[in-house]
Amino acid sequence: MAEEWPSCPECGDPLTPSVEKDEETGEIKIVFFCEGAGEDEFSFQILTGLTDEDIEGLEEIGKTIRKEMQIELLNRKPEPFPEEEP
Repeated sequence: MAEEWPSCPECGDPLTPSVEKDEETGEIKIVFFCEGAGEDEFSFQILTGLTDEDIEGLEEIGKTIRKEMQIELLNRKPEPFPEEEP
């Protein structure tokens, strides 16, 4: 089965993910951004609510923990098209 990545709503190219940790809160976040060939821009982040302490507490295989996530749009700009001359 082939993996399918989320697509950029502006150009349709696959979005690139990056996993980061917020320096202030320690919260793990996943940032998706477009690296397509055009000049459009699109990026958003998922604030997972997950911290290193939560990961350390994972001791029992199959046990789940519930976290609330937030999704924040960071940037969205469509491809600038030149205006047509009359």
